[in-house]
Amino acid sequence: MSVAWRFLDVELASGQLARVLRMDVAGFAVEPLFREEPSAAERRLAQVLGEARLGRALVPVPTADVRAEFDGDGFEGLAERARDGGAAHAAPLHLFRLAAARLGAGELLINANHFLFLPPELDGPFNAYGDPIGLTLAAGVVETPPQVRRACLVMEGVRPEIRRIGFADLQIAAADGSVFVPHIYGTPSGQGSAFALFHGSVGGCTPEGAGWDVAFVGRFAAGLKAGGGLSIPRAGCVLRCATEAQARAVAAGPLHYDLPGLSQGVQAGPVILEAGVITEEGRDIFAEEGMRADPDRPDSVPISPHAWAADWHKTRAARLSAGIDGAGRLFFCAVEGTSSFFRDGPARGATLHDLATLMRDQGAVTAMHLDGGGSTQVFCEGGGALIEPRDVHHGMTDSPAQFDRPLPLALRLG
Repeated sequence: MSVAWRFLDVELASGQLARVLRMDVAGFAVEPLFREEPSAAERRLAQVLGEARLGRALVPVPTADVRAEFDGDGFEGLAERARDGGAAHAAPLHLFRLAAARLGAGELLINANHFLFLPPELDGPFNAYGDPIGLTLAAGVVETPPQVRRACLVMEGVRPEIRRIGFADLQIAAADGSVFVPHIYGTPSGQGSAFALFHGSVGGCTPEGAGWDVAFVGRFAAGLKAGGGLSIPRAGCVLRCATEAQARAVAAGPLHYDLPGLSQGVQAGPVILEAGVITEEGRDIFAEEGMRADPDRPDSVPISPHAWAADWHKTRAARLSAGIDGAGRLFFCAVEGTSSFFRDGPARGATLHDLATLMRDQGAVTAMHLDGGGSTQVFCEGGGALIEPRDVHHGMTDSPAQFDRPLPLALRLG
């Protein structure tokens, strides 16, 4: 079944005129592009745009399954060596225009998630610019685990749902059969525990304690250390083992995260419409989903995405949202606009209030924000852009030039 799509010229709730692409679909499939090596051209573009954004050098690192290099009882990965010269490192990123060559007739490719993008998110040896944040579930395999309980768009069989899923909802098993229990902050931190940044960390690291810790980026081991104090990847977790032998056995194979009954899923947020009511009404949805820069939390590390523009009426940009109507049918709306960092004239696009009102008017009962700004992209078979990509090159002051932002994953709509 192909996507039914149409353009709408809409006056948004704020009074701004906008071009909106509505896409009605039977379902979606997550395309974890970050599991594949990019071409040399994609890697170079990601490096140029990333360095302009960060203001420092970026060193590309390979896919997570080959990123680690253990050294004795500590770790010295590729990411660690990239930092020797003060550089950050960049995950494998891809151009949707090229990935669209895989699409079948009538399918579309869109962006779908938040990813590591700002300097505070890159602290720690295992965090790479562009690593996806939160749940990535493709064909029944969780490639990256959820962190805080934030909105997820999932498929249960043929039924789409928007749920809040967090790290504690996972069942976790190593390749050797060892089972690990997600650690909730404040409970004992014994062996057999799994730590995420916001589920038991101390300043971004595992607490001190007996045993051996193994860090995972997604499903693949990236480092190990005895006695605690191991940095926890933002796009993964750390498992605590009883012995060095167990730790090395756990590290030898891919990790298995289980969310029973779900086949596809991606995490972004926030939920903007729930039971037909816009979530700004009487709620602090940003605090509920951990999307403020400074909510109360037991860690001293910022929640990703760091300094996200948690406002309803101020920040205007290109936007992408998913909605489910009263009959359980899934649709997406893309609002054409600019990057939220665009400075060459007034920003175009929608505020979150505009987006929530639009989704309600289009018939959604439940809806969530998928992404926005310069990463908002929609491509058809052959690489044709259905909305205008509008990323910014931060090395070109107030530049109106257009760039396709390389991204870590996509949704294939069909």
